[in-house]
Amino acid sequence: MNQTSQTASIGASEPPPPVHAERLTAYEMSEVLSRALREGILAQTGETAVFYDLTRLDSTLALLKSAFPQTALNALAVKSNPTIEILKRIRSAGHGCEVASSGELRLAEVAGFPVGAIVFDSPAKTNAEIEHALKMGVALNANSLSELRRIATLRNSVVSQSRVGIRINPETGIGAIETTSVAVRHSKFGVSLSACREALLRALSEYEWLIGIHVHIGSQGMSREQLLDGIGAVYDFFLQARATAAVNVFNIGGGLPASYRDTDHPIRFNEYACALHSRCPELFSSDVLLVTEFGRAVHASCGWVASKVEYVVEYDDGIPTLFIHVGADMFLRKAYRPADWHHDISVCDPSGRLRTAQKRTFRVAGPLCFAGDYLDQNVSLPQDVQEGDYVIIHDAGAYTFSMWSVYNSRQFPAIVGYEELGARFQYLRKRQTLDDIVAFWS
Repeated sequence: MNQTSQTASIGASEPPPPVHAERLTAYEMSEVLSRALREGILAQTGETAVFYDLTRLDSTLALLKSAFPQTALNALAVKSNPTIEILKRIRSAGHGCEVASSGELRLAEVAGFPVGAIVFDSPAKTNAEIEHALKMGVALNANSLSELRRIATLRNSVVSQSRVGIRINPETGIGAIETTSVAVRHSKFGVSLSACREALLRALSEYEWLIGIHVHIGSQGMSREQLLDGIGAVYDFFLQARATAAVNVFNIGGGLPASYRDTDHPIRFNEYACALHSRCPELFSSDVLLVTEFGRAVHASCGWVASKVEYVVEYDDGIPTLFIHVGADMFLRKAYRPADWHHDISVCDPSGRLRTAQKRTFRVAGPLCFAGDYLDQNVSLPQDVQEGDYVIIHDAGAYTFSMWSVYNSRQFPAIVGYEELGARFQYLRKRQTLDDIVAFWS
């Protein structure tokens, strides 16, 4: 990427694309499901299918590109959605990717990302992984001073074009979700800015190849103010470091919160970029490479899941349970931390038509053999739900099937991409076969 070809500005020179609604509606998902059923798409997907709106993805990627300087590298987090065909679409739209393992790095290679558009982050990189990344030329962010010393040693025997950065923890505190807040004191991620400022400055001065700084405090559950405070603290250090070191890469790891309820109104890409420009203006200059690592804010609202209701079981407490074919295997965080994570649920009849009868309270249980396998234990749904209906789980495009559990060795469902609300369908990933499961455990 040419970092100095032109003066960077907020947003691209072309007019920004139109802003779309923050979430898909139940009616829109019902229309797509109906078309998929009529066309026989679900005949090959089993009882559960993941749907992914490719038109919405394209629009979101365009919004992202228009918000930040043309010279910026928007490296989308592979962990949020590792589907190869979706990664290829991201690459074709001119974006990069962020990887956190050798497996994700291989996915990025297969998807065709150029090495200069790949960023490798992980708190536990091995010598072999570091050496491989250095030889490839992908960007690396060291998670600790110890890792930085490993990189220094390995660089002595490798000719590398890799951009190397160091992850810094501003220790700005916890957000609304403790398990995804990574800027707390003694976090496993990053070097403490308060305790190691002088050591960081020495490293940046000593290693001429250390040209980047990385900061990530969390995304979901973090407020706009917390995001800006964390980035701002490291930005101030970045300015200090530039006085004595050739530091010209600033990597804003993590992304933005996504909407999971109609009452959620998280900051948009263009609003975030404007706020960053106001707080951290040098990041938008032509001599700095700004790197972002969005994931959830791009993918979450593009995906949803349809799973057939196998049983409707009445209990003497008056709350019936719907048994469906997906649960904690895909919605791991929802099952284990229900107070922190939410997904709206709708119901369609066997033809895909949205049910709209008077509501009553239900439990929605998954198929796994443990007691906590529920998507919701107190959800209001149409009272006329029947066996053979479809439960629709909203906003499931990020950090859901990428966290798939192999417990009970259930088949990973098909991922069906579509455009223009079902005008065109394509299989992004076929349903896992039983032989695939045997091969996994063999």
